[in-house]
Amino acid sequence: MKKIYSLVLLVAGVFSWGSCSLDEVNPNNSGQFSDGSYTLETYKAFTNSCYTALINNIYQSSDYLVCTEAGTDIWEEPKSGSSYQRYHSYNGMKTDDSYYYKVWQYSYLCINSCNIVIDGAENVTGDETEINECVAQARCLRAYYYMNLVEQFGNVDLQLKAADSENISFDAHRSTVPEIYAAIIEDLKFAVENLPVSFSDYYSRVTKKSAMGLLARAYINGAGYDLKDTDGVSFLEKAYDTATTMINNKAIYEWYMHPAFADVFNENNNRNNEEALFIAAGAERNSDAYTNGNYSQSEMFRHFLPSLGTYTDLGLVDKTSNFVYGRPNSNIFLPSKYLMDCFAADMNDSRFRYSFISAYSSYSIPAWGATYEYGGSACAKEITSTLATKFGIPASNIGKKVYPHFNLESNSTADANYCQLAIWNADGTAKTTQDKTDGNILHPAMPLDPAEAHQYAVYCSLKTLTEEEKAQYPGLVLNVFDLYDENGTARATYDKPSAASALWLSIYPALSKFNMPGNKFVGRDVQRKTVDVMIMRMAEVYLIAAEASVRLNKGDAAKYINVLRTRAGAGTVSESQVDLNYIFDEYARELCGECARWYLLKRNAAFETRLAAYNKRAAEHFKKEFYLRPIPTKYLDAINNPAEFGQNAGY
Repeated sequence: MKKIYSLVLLVAGVFSWGSCSLDEVNPNNSGQFSDGSYTLETYKAFTNSCYTALINNIYQSSDYLVCTEAGTDIWEEPKSGSSYQRYHSYNGMKTDDSYYYKVWQYSYLCINSCNIVIDGAENVTGDETEINECVAQARCLRAYYYMNLVEQFGNVDLQLKAADSENISFDAHRSTVPEIYAAIIEDLKFAVENLPVSFSDYYSRVTKKSAMGLLARAYINGAGYDLKDTDGVSFLEKAYDTATTMINNKAIYEWYMHPAFADVFNENNNRNNEEALFIAAGAERNSDAYTNGNYSQSEMFRHFLPSLGTYTDLGLVDKTSNFVYGRPNSNIFLPSKYLMDCFAADMNDSRFRYSFISAYSSYSIPAWGATYEYGGSACAKEITSTLATKFGIPASNIGKKVYPHFNLESNSTADANYCQLAIWNADGTAKTTQDKTDGNILHPAMPLDPAEAHQYAVYCSLKTLTEEEKAQYPGLVLNVFDLYDENGTARATYDKPSAASALWLSIYPALSKFNMPGNKFVGRDVQRKTVDVMIMRMAEVYLIAAEASVRLNKGDAAKYINVLRTRAGAGTVSESQVDLNYIFDEYARELCGECARWYLLKRNAAFETRLAAYNKRAAEHFKKEFYLRPIPTKYLDAINNPAEFGQNAGY
């Protein structure tokens, strides 16, 4: 199935609302009639440009991630004092920050593309239904981009007309939050009514279920401002009604929930994931876009990886050669103790196993100067006394070997199986190629079975193991909760394997939701991958229903929570157990890392209490003004009235 690729180029002007008109899309008047109208094909091509920032910019790297996940209760900074401390602990926030500016810039650029599509509908010749579907896509996407802007930056400039050579102003004006949300809601209601349940050409277009899910999200976010809809009903009530209406009308919206959480982020389901409501689509490796080097990629996965290069002595692969986990050269997100506590509360909850990599292995390869075999010295690492001392491995394991779990079937770019992985069986006598497996090849059963432990160099155990239990594993075994000090804060140094050591602190469970292994997804220098990223999935609608239920005292929140817990294999809860704190816990277990946490804390005015309890470094520097990000300096420098528009308070 095809995906949406940009058929036009956005013109990135010096200030955010400068983009291109339909004329600029067709410099040779291709697709344009003598009366100035356009063909439907040309119009659809420009509609595609409304999507371009999703995988290419917003969900491409760490920018939007740090804006939506860092500085919350579920993540900390792996390296205290790095340049990311301003996001994680609000220490040294800057008005000229490039991460915030990127979210601002590309949101406004795509908003203008959406405006051009909406304004240009009357000039298109073709089927009215298809034209209206293009408008509905543009309005749905415009609402999404504005929701990001208003939540990150507050009362920004609401622009609902396209900027072109005849309609452009360098004066900016702040709209009110109610005005912005009124436009968001109106757009999404239109999209719900006018979008089809599916498109025959591109699976990655927004559809009726996308718009309905985003409408529920808009209402729950807008409820943080005590807003009311045009009918006088509160946004909180509308969030509950919208979410439950969607849940109760599966046939109308054609949504889907995987029966097991193991299926949600299984690499076999990444393309056209049925649970997704809205995606940022990556390119197929065999597509023209990929071959020509103009392919969409994401590197979100690598920002959660630990420093694997520290453990090459045990066989782990570092940097550009890591075809299993990807290039681990940007360590930004360490799971907080609170997040690990959420998963440890029920060891039967499979969401930890299928959301995190906690057992790390190496791979053998077929060439690179020699034939690397399962038991060869290049792949199988014997635990020597030197290694035991260096890594704090029990002396009883000296002489044992750690073997690779994976095999790289081909490392030749001329081979169609380039970067295809295979899985060795327990005794190394045979292997199964990834495409013949059930997927989830990064996720062995947890707790890790000692009978399988010889294929894993490092194991970070969520279950706290005794020293005797650790000795059953030949490699390095760490208890996850040893990462944190007595205050629940991530340690800077540790006393193992030696005093003031940072060695054991440089590896930890890594979120794997954006990390698809193998040749289907490998991108440039294994630093990027061509995955589809789910922007919203159906599980969030259930959480919105539960959150609104608790806040409204509806008395049925457990019903929605238990749907998610049951499919994860966790125990069900009673209504008396579900308060707002439990809602926070369940969002953490289900949606950690999915660009939702910052918004959850914001709409519930929970930063002060949650950070004080679960992220003390962030609590030390957080102040109420940080509920909004700074207005980018580049924007203020480009407009005529920066003093009138003003910087957000506290910056």
